[in-house]
Amino acid sequence: MRKQKIWIALALVLVIGAPLFSTGSRQTQTSKRTVSFALWDEVQYPVFQEIVKKFTAETGINVDLQLTPWGQYWTKLDAAASAGNAADVIWMNIFLPKYADAGIIEPIEPYFVKDKLDKSDWSKAMVDLYTYKGSLYTMPKGMDVVVVAYNKAIFDKYGVAYPREGWTWQDFRRIGGELRDKIKSGGGSEYPALMELDYQPSYLQFWLQDGVVPFSPTATTTQISRPEATKAFDDVLALIDENILPSFTVLSDTKGTDLFISGRGAMLFVGSWKSVVLDNASFASRIGLIPMPSRSVSNVCALGGISYAMNARAADKDAAWQLIKYLGGETSNRLQAEGRIEIPAYLKAQQYYIPSFKNIDPTAFITQSRSATVYPNHNKFVEIYSPMEDTAVEIFSKRKTSAQGLKDLAAVIDGILKQ
Repeated sequence: MRKQKIWIALALVLVIGAPLFSTGSRQTQTSKRTVSFALWDEVQYPVFQEIVKKFTAETGINVDLQLTPWGQYWTKLDAAASAGNAADVIWMNIFLPKYADAGIIEPIEPYFVKDKLDKSDWSKAMVDLYTYKGSLYTMPKGMDVVVVAYNKAIFDKYGVAYPREGWTWQDFRRIGGELRDKIKSGGGSEYPALMELDYQPSYLQFWLQDGVVPFSPTATTTQISRPEATKAFDDVLALIDENILPSFTVLSDTKGTDLFISGRGAMLFVGSWKSVVLDNASFASRIGLIPMPSRSVSNVCALGGISYAMNARAADKDAAWQLIKYLGGETSNRLQAEGRIEIPAYLKAQQYYIPSFKNIDPTAFITQSRSATVYPNHNKFVEIYSPMEDTAVEIFSKRKTSAQGLKDLAAVIDGILKQ
């Protein structure tokens, strides 16, 4: 997930507006209420400028909008929270348990109850994701899913039928093999399939589709040493060995999405966070989208996404809640949907998402979101993620077998979970 790609390093700290994460709700010299709001995505920043402008016009509450790039966001948040001057409203992701346990954010469940909001107005998977210790902690914002994009021009060029909804992993492999053979016999250089071998776009989904939940919020052990977990990696390695996927070196040097957008791949496992990239491609009108193929259990998708959290030390919690409620409502979500930002978690606003695209048909994103499950989470996730990604590199580069790599990883994760 673009917003859940955990350790992307950015060289510069870009802060637009007030100083990073400072200060909380306050009264200005003109006695107007102000609430501060921290986010990390410069692409979404202009849309949120428009949203908070409308919020201020409707409520009279000013918003101090604070942008910090992803690479510095969490470090700055931790420092600001320790100093007691974190923003009142904070973008949050699956790191939520860490900040909830530390008392940095507080549940919004009581505010939902007070204002008689109906949780069923938001995606259940997102509500479940941001419910912690029996209480809804944050307001769901948008959803990330993974689907398969395919280049119709390449399929047509080599006379291969397009994939059809309801397909299986075996179908995917068969189609990839047919493309490989026809590309070779036709003297072409396109790749039959592409994939970004990171946690969310690939092996997390395959684990879940094979019935493997790597950990739960209360787990003290992991399931990833099970044979089903090993199979997910072995299946990807088989695709590489069979020349359906490029080599690990190619996929390491160039992102699968970039290869696809350059016209070099027929199929791509792709996150919905890349939807604008697909819609702006030179051959966008020839891109098809389809839900992922089913593996041994299902084609379920781990639904990720952002939410809005309230600083437990906000000076004006009523103003902070009014902003959170507005951000989670129809006007805010409509503007985000029309900006092709992400699939709204607020169900009534999903109607605005599909018509906002100029070239691709994003219906598959919505379809995939309906076969979603809660993103596996734990308050130790920050510590777990890096060893998982390091192990994936060791396996895909064949420095370790899948069985050995996941056995070693399971021992590391079990140690972390039991701390």
